[in-house]
Amino acid sequence: MAEEEVWHPQEALQTDSAQRKLWLVKVPNFVAKRWKACCEQSAEQGQQQGRKLATLRLVQAPDESGATKTQYQLQLDAGVAAGIPQDFVMRNTTKFADPMLAFSDAGGQLAAEGKAWQKFDCEVARKAAPGAGAGAGRVALDPEYRKLSRQRHQAAAAKTRTVQYLQDTKLVGAPATVQIGQKRKEVTEKRDRMEAGELTAILFRLFEKQPRWNFAQLQKDTNQPTQHLKEVLGEIAVKNLRGPYKDLWELKKEYRAGGAEEQQQQQPPT
Repeated sequence: MAEEEVWHPQEALQTDSAQRKLWLVKVPNFVAKRWKACCEQSAEQGQQQGRKLATLRLVQAPDESGATKTQYQLQLDAGVAAGIPQDFVMRNTTKFADPMLAFSDAGGQLAAEGKAWQKFDCEVARKAAPGAGAGAGRVALDPEYRKLSRQRHQAAAAKTRTVQYLQDTKLVGAPATVQIGQKRKEVTEKRDRMEAGELTAILFRLFEKQPRWNFAQLQKDTNQPTQHLKEVLGEIAVKNLRGPYKDLWELKKEYRAGGAEEQQQQQPPT
């Protein structure tokens, strides 16, 4: 006689909170790692309630056109943000999000905790550069974020391959003759998409070195997919369509340095 399968009610999916509205907030990887470490430390110490991680604020901030808009900002606790950026702007990306549900698994009991009602992407906050007057448009990036971006760029640029020279070139089993002229398939390296905020910081550093770049040079230095680089680049820079700097990219007016430095950069090459 075949054994009958027994259904246990406690194993059923709990849906009491399935209709609860939740926020889905995407934070940078370095923030997620720091929060995870804090939670694990609280659990190891047996704390019933973990330490404070961040503060959420609703503020009125001017947009690109100068109009005032409501914006959420996330500020990490001072003890949590050591060595990483502390202030973040929450970009509402709800209209680009797919319908999602959140689940939990506590003690083997699977439950639906709610559906994603709002979606936000956290980006490092940018502030006006010191000494920049109203409407100057100069932006100062977070020093800790600049440091992290520089370390990532250096790590990505570090060479990991080594070359070993052989004393005896007569290899066992090697063919006596080699055919020349055979075509080899080209190996194309896949470029990994960088976060928009991190890529923007790298682009700002490149434009600090020289005011104008062609797209091929920027792609070589950032190693980013063409479409992704164009989208991020188009937010901070413009392409000259005519004149002595045709086809070269330069920062938009609101991001350029003012005064004599800008005038000197705008002089055509001799």
